[in-house]
Amino acid sequence: MFPLLSLWTEIFFWILTIALLVATVYFWHKFTNKHWKNIAARFSLLIAIQCLALAATGITVNRWGNFYESWSDLFGAQGQYAKVALSPANLTQISLKDLLSATRTKGGSLIFRKVITGEKSGVSNVVYVVASPKLATQLLAPAHTIGSNYQVVELFPGTPGVPQTWIGTLDGITTMENLEIAGQIPPTLAVIPAINVEPGTDTECMNFVGGAQVETWITHDMKTFMQTFMGIDNRRWSSFGYSTGGWCAAEVAVLHQDQYAQGVSLAGYFQPSLPFGLSKREKNYLSSRYDLIHYLKHHSRNTRIMVISSVKDKFSNSSSQKFMKSANDLIPIKYVPIPTGGHNIGVWKPYIAPGFLWLSNANIIATPVISSAPAPAIATAVPVTPGSTPTPSASGSLK
Repeated sequence: MFPLLSLWTEIFFWILTIALLVATVYFWHKFTNKHWKNIAARFSLLIAIQCLALAATGITVNRWGNFYESWSDLFGAQGQYAKVALSPANLTQISLKDLLSATRTKGGSLIFRKVITGEKSGVSNVVYVVASPKLATQLLAPAHTIGSNYQVVELFPGTPGVPQTWIGTLDGITTMENLEIAGQIPPTLAVIPAINVEPGTDTECMNFVGGAQVETWITHDMKTFMQTFMGIDNRRWSSFGYSTGGWCAAEVAVLHQDQYAQGVSLAGYFQPSLPFGLSKREKNYLSSRYDLIHYLKHHSRNTRIMVISSVKDKFSNSSSQKFMKSANDLIPIKYVPIPTGGHNIGVWKPYIAPGFLWLSNANIIATPVISSAPAPAIATAVPVTPGSTPTPSASGSLK
C-alpha cells in the first residue's frame, strides 16, 4: 500500500507529521491542567510527532540514496524472495513477455528485473539487467538477440544499498547511455545483483562456511543466469562498484580472473570488514580467503584495477593506498584521487564516466602508478572537480 521508495509514501508521512503538529498546537489548551491524563496525552503527542518526523526524514533520505528497496528489506525480512524466485530449472531465455514488461529509460535502455534463486549458492534475491540503447534495439527486433558486439559489466551497490541506486540516484545507467551514444564505449549489458542478501548482516560479498554464499551468488550464479536469460557467451566481464561494492568489484576481479578481466573500485576498500559474532577460526579463514595481495602473489595476475578514492575519505583512501603499495609490482593499477569530498554519492557521481571509459578502452589502461621510491609520485592520477565529467582526449586518455 505504501511502497518504501514511492514519492507518495514520502508525501503521506510528511503530511501526517505536519497535520499532527498543527493539531497539537491548536488543541494544546485542552491539555493544560495537571491531571495525569492530560500529562500523558501531551507526552504521547510529543513522542508521536517526533517519531513521525524521524520516519518521514528517513523515508526522504532512503528515496535519495536508494538504501533499501522495500519495508521488508529495511526490517530484515527477505524471506518473500524465496517464495517467488525463479529456480534455475524454470529460467528461460529472454522472451517477448520479458521485453514487454521491461522498463524503457529516456535514453533508450531496457531494464529487466528478475527474482531468481542462484544455481549454486541457493540465494534467492533480485537482479537487474540493463541492455544499453543499441542492445535494446536489437532485442526488440524479431530475433530478440543481442548479437556479438557487447561488453558485460557487473555493478555492485554499497551497504546498505540496493541495485536501483545505480539506475537512479547515482545516474550510472544514464552515464552509460550517454557514453555509448557518443561512441565512447561499446554496447553494454549491465548486471546489477543485490549484495545485501542476508537480513541484518553485512556479508561483504563473501562465502560463509555453513552460511550465505554471496561470493558464489555474484559470480557463478550471475554468469549462469546471464547465459540462460541473455544468451551471452564466455567472454570475460568487468566489475564496478562503490563503497562496499567497490570491495566486491576488486574481490571478484582478483579472485575470479577466469570470469572478470578488470574491476573499478570507487570509494571502496581492499580487505573485508568481518561481521561481529564470528569465531576466531572463522575470522582466520575469511581473512586468509579474501587476502587479495596474498592471492596475487601466489596465483594468476591476469587482471587490472582502477582505484578511485577521495583523499578526504580516510577509511577508503587508507585502504586504497595500502593496497596499491603492495600490489604495485603485481598488476596494472590506475589511481584516480578525488581531491575533495567525503564518502557520499554526490562526490562519486562525476567518477562514474571515467570508470566506464577505463573499462572500455585498452589504450587508457595504466601501468602500476605507485613508485617504490619513499615519496611516490602518482603520475597518472586524474583529479576531477565534483560536478564535472572528465572527457577523453584524442589519444583516448582521460583528461
